[in-house]
Amino acid sequence: MKISTMSLLEELERPEYASMKKAFRRRRYVKNETIAFPEDSPNEVFVVAEGRLRVFRAYEEKEFTFAVLETGDIYSSHTGAHVVALTDGALLVTDVGTFHREMMQAPAVTQAMVRVLGGLLKNAFQIIDSLVFSDSTARLAAFLLSEARNEPQGPVVRLAVTIEELALHLGMSRQTASTLLADMGRSGIIQKLGRGVYRIEDTPRLEELARQGKRI
Repeated sequence: MKISTMSLLEELERPEYASMKKAFRRRRYVKNETIAFPEDSPNEVFVVAEGRLRVFRAYEEKEFTFAVLETGDIYSSHTGAHVVALTDGALLVTDVGTFHREMMQAPAVTQAMVRVLGGLLKNAFQIIDSLVFSDSTARLAAFLLSEARNEPQGPVVRLAVTIEELALHLGMSRQTASTLLADMGRSGIIQKLGRGVYRIEDTPRLEELARQGKRI
């Protein structure tokens, strides 16, 4: 579920971006710490230097995950979403004004930011579409197919999140996500290779579930 394939950390190490690198301050965070809260967050831009963060919105008693930020991802706190730490880690933080001035001289950073915001918008529409038109089975099947397409070595899914985090991302309970994965395994649709690693054994059947959902 990583938003961008570009690591901004690598870009900041280039000599031409030395000025921008100096504009960031390093901030540590701990697991479950709230990094950004819509009602009172300052306008900051941060790059994930270590660890992982979850970006989500809450409506009544439900939470909908838009993205999981990983090392090298960039994000702005003024988007109106909650950001909570999934692990201990560190951020490189600067204010929006400073970032804007430096960004004018750094086209690669601009591209990275556009990709992140575009990824968030895409995920938001996918969540809305799946919650309105798909059941839990269809949402999980579609997610597995989407993740497998990003793997260069074939139809293998490597989950960078826990089952609980996956369930939050797909708008279902942890028990439902765990049960569906187990059912897909027993049915020969997927095979568990290790912790968080699954190989798709029956792509046509998984595609059918993604379209129709219901029973496995």
